[in-house]
Order: sequence, then C-alpha cells, then structure tokens
Amino acid sequence: MLSYSGTFFIILLGLEFLINGWDPDFFLMWIIVASASVVIVDISNNHKINNLTTVNKQLHYIEELTQALRTSTNLNAVLGLVLKNLTEELKYDRVLIFSLETDENKKELLRPVSAIGIDFESVKNFTFKLDKSLDMVPRVAIERMGYIIKNAADDYRCSQLFVNLLGLKEYIILPLVVKNVAVGVLLADNVLNKKRIEEIDLVPLTSFANQVAMGIENAKLYQKIEYLAIVDGLTNVYNHRYFLDSLREELARMIRYEKEGMLSLIMLDVDHFKSYNDKNGHLAGDAVLVEIGQILKSLCRQVDVVARYGGEEFIIMLPSTGKDGAIILAERIRKEIEEHAFEFRAGQPGGRLTVSLGVSAFGIDGNTPDLLIKKADSGLYEAKEAGRNRVCSK
Repeated sequence: MLSYSGTFFIILLGLEFLINGWDPDFFLMWIIVASASVVIVDISNNHKINNLTTVNKQLHYIEELTQALRTSTNLNAVLGLVLKNLTEELKYDRVLIFSLETDENKKELLRPVSAIGIDFESVKNFTFKLDKSLDMVPRVAIERMGYIIKNAADDYRCSQLFVNLLGLKEYIILPLVVKNVAVGVLLADNVLNKKRIEEIDLVPLTSFANQVAMGIENAKLYQKIEYLAIVDGLTNVYNHRYFLDSLREELARMIRYEKEGMLSLIMLDVDHFKSYNDKNGHLAGDAVLVEIGQILKSLCRQVDVVARYGGEEFIIMLPSTGKDGAIILAERIRKEIEEHAFEFRAGQPGGRLTVSLGVSAFGIDGNTPDLLIKKADSGLYEAKEAGRNRVCSK
C-alpha cells in the first residue's frame, strides 16, 4: 500500500513523461521518494500491527481471567486477583481501586478499597463525594467514561491534593460499571517504568474494568447474602445459629489445643419486656432490642460473639475470659442498660428499663455447649427470682 506522497509522485511521473518525455534524473528522484514512502508506511503499519497484536493478546487473557473473577465469591480475593493481574499481566506499576459506598448519612462516596504499588494506609481515608468538579475519580464515576491524564499537575480537573499525595503524572482512570451503573473506579499508572500510556491502552483496560466490576459486584452480593445468613435482621448482632456454630468451634479448638484455656458466656434477658411491649407497642419494643444490641457491641471486644438468642434474650461468648472477668463485664452491661435513656422507660418498674444476667465458664460449669448455655441460663433464672436487674452465676 503506497502513501499519498508515493501516489502523488506516480501521477507526477506520468505527467512529466507526457509533457517533457523521459527524464532519468526525475525518474531517479521519484524512485528515492517512493521507496522512502513505502518504508515509512511499512514502519507505521508494523507499529499498528504490533499494537493490535498486544491488544488481542490482552483481550484473550482478559477472557480467561473473566471466569476466575466471576467464580470468586470473596471480595478481598477478587481485589487481590485484579491488582495482581494489572501489574503482572497488563504491566502497570501502580493500581488503586475505589468502591462506591454509602456513608452513615446515606451519602454516596468513593472510598479506596485496595491498592498495589501504593502505600494504602496513606490513601485509605481519601474519599471523594460524587461531585465531578472535585477530581477525575468522581468525574469518571458520574460520566461512566475512561480518561488518560497526560499531565496531572497542570490539569484543572485533577485534585492537586490527591495528585501530590500519590505523585501522579500520567495515568489512566476508568469507571467500574455494572448494568450501566458505576460501582467504583480504577486508576493505574507507570510512574516507575515510565512506559507511556496510549489511547489504544483504553481498549483492553476498559474490557478488563467491565469484568472487574462484575467480579466485585458478585463478591459483594455473596458477602451480603453470607452476612444476612448469620446476622439477626432486627438487632444487627449475630443470630442464634451462628452463635452455636461459633461456640462449638471454639470449644473444639480449646479441647484439642488449649486444655487450660478460658471461655465464658453471658446470657441476659430484658426485665418486664412483655409489659413494655403491651404498653408502648411492638415498634417501641423493637427499638429497645436494637439499642441493647448496640450497647452490647460497644462494650464487647472484636473477638467476642454477641448474639440474639431469641425474643428479648441475648447471649455473649467471651474467648480467653475467665468467670471473674465475665462477671465484671456483665455488671458493666447491667449498669449501662439501667442508665440508658430508652424511650418510655419511665413507665417501667422503678422508672428504668433493666436486664437480668447469668454467667457460666468453661471448665467450672462444663465443657460442652449445652452445659455452658444451661448454666448461664440457670444464673439468669436466679437473677430473675432474686428481684431482676442483677448478675448471678450458679
């Protein structure tokens, strides 16, 4: 395929021959120009072919990766797979992924969730509101369109605070879209290897971003389903089944590896709860249970398992905690609930809403789930019989 200049000189050669006859000097000049034109075209075509070959290889690789992303149900595993393949296969130095989330005020924001080649601790709290005037991160989420930024320091669309934090210069940024809805943003650059990012790079990375979005969304959905399966829908603490499974696992581990280990249970029940419901309605009663769940979680450690055992009963598993420690915590819980400003508490006996609590401990009260629960329940029953609003341990 000749260039336009080569074709032009063929026409000139024809005209020259018709007008002036044969001219060897002009013919030699034409050969040189036409040859150079062919070489330039060959180089250009070869560059395009190499680019297309690279893109085809990347697209083929992305197809293979798609299955892995779709079958993975763990969000961290999906994010790890994405980062690994963007750096190892698509050859980007640094990658940062933002997830579109809702904050406590039900406002949407883009939050960093994973990174490679970047100190994640330095960026994990750098969130963006959905306002495209703030930076390219919210802009691509809103517009659902990818961009290549050539000079971030001079680009008015880029937050210079964010640019300076990451040392951004040239980078590619793409929305993560599922069913025409943005669920996140992917940012990648080559700040170390200095490899230029070209327009053609948008093709494989856009395809990759679409698969990443699907993988992340699937993992989030599975995570939500898993969460709903183990959490009480009203109080947002664990449910009865999850508590029993956790207690069995922890006791089996202790019996096998840590025979001298400690574990305690606290069981509590809301005093005069039926009366409270009858007077104030079930919605008010539900609100009490929600608030008690929040109080329990605020007073317990991350390793503790707080669960709704049934009705107005809650139960707590305390690993590595002896009976004395459990009694101290139970007393703190009793006092915190007694002093809490529940709605309509003035209508309860003594003008307060209270709980009764029972405590049991591994080894002292038994070494099976049934025995420990039975002993904690006996302590609870004793607290009720002794006048309520107290902690007892059989």
